[in-house]
Amino acid sequence: MGKCVSCCKREPCSSIKSNCSINQTRTVTFAGRSEVNPQDEKAGLLSRGDSLSNKLNSVENKNRVKPIVLTNGDTNGVRLLVKTVRGSQQLSDNTLNLLFEKYRDTKEDVILSDGIERLCKDLGYAPDDFAILVLAWNLDASQMCRFTKSEFIKGLEYMNADTIQTIRIRLEQMIENLKTDAEKFKQLYRFTFRFGLEPENRILSVDMAIILWRLVFTVCTPTILEQWLHFLEQNPGIRGIPKDTWNMFLNFAESFDINQYDDTEAWPSLFDDFVDYEKCKSISNFTKDHTGSVHCSWNNVL
Repeated sequence: MGKCVSCCKREPCSSIKSNCSINQTRTVTFAGRSEVNPQDEKAGLLSRGDSLSNKLNSVENKNRVKPIVLTNGDTNGVRLLVKTVRGSQQLSDNTLNLLFEKYRDTKEDVILSDGIERLCKDLGYAPDDFAILVLAWNLDASQMCRFTKSEFIKGLEYMNADTIQTIRIRLEQMIENLKTDAEKFKQLYRFTFRFGLEPENRILSVDMAIILWRLVFTVCTPTILEQWLHFLEQNPGIRGIPKDTWNMFLNFAESFDINQYDDTEAWPSLFDDFVDYEKCKSISNFTKDHTGSVHCSWNNVL
């Protein structure tokens, strides 16, 4: 991902409150996405008539590794050399290591941009697909365009997947779950901020924040998202997006009402400026410069 990430353009939901099931169960916004049905993109993976669970069971049965048992003469102290992780499928260290080696860099013991692109191709996703963000989240990747061996293997153990096919099935399941599990989406959303940071930086550049906001809200878009991103694009003086602004945008997007907004509440000042900007637009209090760019006459907005 990283430089591989590009803006994902989707049609927004008409209302984040009414159309995103996440908002019916929690106080935060979005939880998944909806306009592109993940199942519609899975031709060639799941045949017609096959349920996801049946396909998964078939894959797991095919790839199950028989445990090697060492008793050392003590039948009460059986040791299994094959890991059992979150379910019935058993993952072998050897299989996970071989999968890592397939994509690792030739000089470093990590998976870098080229390897990630090959992994994405094998999975059937573009590097800037929402599913790859979900994969990075499950690997708990600390940096874009880089999966360490530890992150990759521990992440796949967490996902209970050791083949390309099972990884993809797990991602499908997780994306479906994110549509209704508000707490899980909140974890993904907060991870996205950390994932997008440049090393040693504590704030996101505005350009990267815009890309990641579009990506993380791929399936279900808050009503105000495009207005918010337009505001950021029209204000070159904004230096960056700090962590608290990123995190609080979830609540802000869900509760936003330009007529009810209270600037005395503990919102980041950037939200106050956004509301002023929108109010300015609503009363058509604009002037245009010689380039045709729109400027609001309120000095505190720009």
